[in-house]
Amino acid sequence: MRNFLRFVCGVLLILIIVSCSTENNTFINRTYHGTTARYNGYFNANELIRLGIASYRTTLKEDYYDLLPIDPLPNEKDVLSLYPAIDTAIAKCTKVIQNHSMPSNDRPSKKKEEHNPWIDENWLTVGKASFYRRDYDAALKNFRFIKKFYKNDPTLYKAELWIAKTNIELKNYTEAGFNLEKLDKAIEEEKARKKATKLVKRITNKFIISKKKKEGEPAKFPKKIKFDLQKTKADLALKTNNKEDAISFLKESLKYAKKKQDKARVNFILGQLLESVNNREEAKYHYSRVLKYNSNYELIFAAKIKRAFMGGSLKLRKELMKMLRDPKNAEFKDQIYYALADMELQNGNINEGKVNLTLSAFYSTTNTRQKGMAYEKLGNMSFSERNYVTAQKYYDSCANVINDEYPNAEGIRIKVVKLADLVKAVETAYFEDSVQRIAKLSEEDRIAFIENVIVETKKAIEIRKKQEARRLLELQKNQAVEQSGGGVNNWYWNNAKLKASGYDEFRRLWGSDRENEDDWRRSQKIVVASFTENDSIPLDSAMVKKEVKDTLTVDYLIKRIPLTDSLFAASQQKMVEAYYNAGIIYKDQLNEKSLAETQFLTVLDKTFENPFTLLSAFQLYKLFEEKDENKANEYKNYIFNNYPNSDYANFLRDPDFFIKKKELDKIALDEYLLVLERYNNELYPLVMLKADNIINNEKENIFRPKYMLLKAMSIGMTSEDKTLMKPVLELIVEQYPKTEESGRAIELLSIIEKGVSENKEVDFTKKSIYEYNENDSYYLLIFLDEKQNSNNEKGNVVDFDREFFSRLQLKVSSKIFGGSQNVIFVEEFENQETVQDYLSTFKSTRKHITKLHNNTIIIISKKNLKTLFKTQNLSEYESFAIQYF
Repeated sequence: MRNFLRFVCGVLLILIIVSCSTENNTFINRTYHGTTARYNGYFNANELIRLGIASYRTTLKEDYYDLLPIDPLPNEKDVLSLYPAIDTAIAKCTKVIQNHSMPSNDRPSKKKEEHNPWIDENWLTVGKASFYRRDYDAALKNFRFIKKFYKNDPTLYKAELWIAKTNIELKNYTEAGFNLEKLDKAIEEEKARKKATKLVKRITNKFIISKKKKEGEPAKFPKKIKFDLQKTKADLALKTNNKEDAISFLKESLKYAKKKQDKARVNFILGQLLESVNNREEAKYHYSRVLKYNSNYELIFAAKIKRAFMGGSLKLRKELMKMLRDPKNAEFKDQIYYALADMELQNGNINEGKVNLTLSAFYSTTNTRQKGMAYEKLGNMSFSERNYVTAQKYYDSCANVINDEYPNAEGIRIKVVKLADLVKAVETAYFEDSVQRIAKLSEEDRIAFIENVIVETKKAIEIRKKQEARRLLELQKNQAVEQSGGGVNNWYWNNAKLKASGYDEFRRLWGSDRENEDDWRRSQKIVVASFTENDSIPLDSAMVKKEVKDTLTVDYLIKRIPLTDSLFAASQQKMVEAYYNAGIIYKDQLNEKSLAETQFLTVLDKTFENPFTLLSAFQLYKLFEEKDENKANEYKNYIFNNYPNSDYANFLRDPDFFIKKKELDKIALDEYLLVLERYNNELYPLVMLKADNIINNEKENIFRPKYMLLKAMSIGMTSEDKTLMKPVLELIVEQYPKTEESGRAIELLSIIEKGVSENKEVDFTKKSIYEYNENDSYYLLIFLDEKQNSNNEKGNVVDFDREFFSRLQLKVSSKIFGGSQNVIFVEEFENQETVQDYLSTFKSTRKHITKLHNNTIIIISKKNLKTLFKTQNLSEYESFAIQYF
């Protein structure tokens, strides 16, 4: 028995030794090397790739607002985490190809065939791994090798498909189309062969049992890749903006889909595409199909919401209300309310729709895209209702929460800017009109009115506080449900995806390198700017936060009432200017003629003298010039009767008036320059002669105040008695107040009355308190305006640094300068060249930093920074910095 066992072991050992050879094409050799190549290489490598891609897609945060990618692929950043798995897969397959090819690859140029049936699959796996690694050149090299060497093997078709995928990623769409056409042709040819075979059977009445492929016959097309083929064709169609073909290919792909998750995803994308071409009924059908498959919860939820948008039946509304009560949907309430709002609006229930949109914005605590959509829709509704002031406020709220990737982000911001002037004008007009009404009351009634306003305002504040408290409590309950397991994920700290998202959001809001310190959230906390280990800046009373004044008092509010004649007159001028500006915006920017007419008529109704009455009358004339001749003539006559000598009256008499006036102004300019030249040549009598002629006879001459100033200066140059200049200078101040000439006249009158100030010798040897050293390291300081939030702006700077200067690993923080002004510190730059390059890029882009490049920004060395905070004198440092930066 023992001898028999020894014999068997010896035989097995001999067989193993013999089978290890890759040069002998025997059954044992093929079985051994094929099994090894299949499991040690192909299977294990594909499993590594599959698990890596599955892990990436599980943690991927899909954007269900936009069209989902058919097959999500990792980008340059995400693929880094897949390198270990992919590189291991490549190493395994490469080793198998080297050790188990039959015959070996020692002399590849002389190798004409491969006896190991799994080597081609290993080559394909190496190509796929390179594709996912985004090494497209290496991937193409492997796939093309398969096409060249395995011409009669089904792997040929797989390689062709992956070449098409690679060309799509390289944006070689024409080449990808050719690759896919070859595969379609191969399928058609195979169908033709099968059809011919059936015909031969029918004619010869023979039963064909041989399934062996004849020599030279093309390989059989693998059914397993037909699903992937149709998806790739759809992907190419989408890349070339051909939605109709993409829809057709995706429908075809469903015939070959086996996995429920694949069916769910394809149906969802089909729904999105059909929705985009306004085929709502069919889109609704495919969204409903998604719900039949056991896919991830977010996809199913998105399908339910999308289906609701396609047509709101009572059944769907009940389903959405049920979803609101489901704890799993606590974090999705904003989307549910938005869908409910859409259904209400489709049914004409405008008020209910607005309520649901407001709730959607309220529950959007982290989903800024959804919050922006709610605000934008509310803005659009107000805009369509011609309530432009409310619309601007909604658009402004939208602009404050969206990022640059938001659809129509630039359009929203443009609307905010365009409507901002209107809001300012309307609110200014209403405010000035209101305070003027209060000013006209008796003192007793005025105080009683203000006291009543204070009481009502305090009540409103209390109501708002209670509402906010209830909303906050509801949000806290909402979050508690999510964290207690009612949501999709059981616990925050067990959910890597949520933790990563939270960490990124924290860094965006508060900075990339926040110190561990008390009160880190407070933007207005007192900060001691420390520059060395032992040096710090002492606090003084100016750096302590000022107490907020109580604005709800009679004394405070009554100061805003124009009680003096001068204040009341100024308020009136502000009011009519605001009404006029609002009318211009309605007329020219919004094309709202009737609203513009209302604003201009309001100005005309005012009985006090103001420059905007004439302007408003002329605008009303232009409004009715073409559509109502009688009304146009009414305002034309109004101008003739009340402002007969005005430029506008002259224009109405002669449409070429302004052209002629421009020509006359050009002549007047040439004459003035000639007189100015005479003054410089000290021809003072000629200057005074011409000046007197203009002053007395050409009161409409635009250079008249300049002639008056030249006359006064000529008198001073020709007379020892400088007081002779006074009558002319006083006339300038009287007739042309708030002009450059008036300012110069006031200055000369002061010199005549007080004399010239004492001449003091300037000491140019005085040294600056700041020092320049080209070897210093540098900081960049950004001084914020009062309205800018330091935390938000700091987050914007962090985002800017991360995208454009991540290699510098800069630290961003904020401190207080001058007692109240927030300053963002960007530190620390190695040299002046680096910081100036940073500043140049900072000022030339709007991405992330929006309007920060308009703020005061300085470059300062570490030593000078300490001096600056000690002196608290920014202008002194700016004078020093001009020399070096």
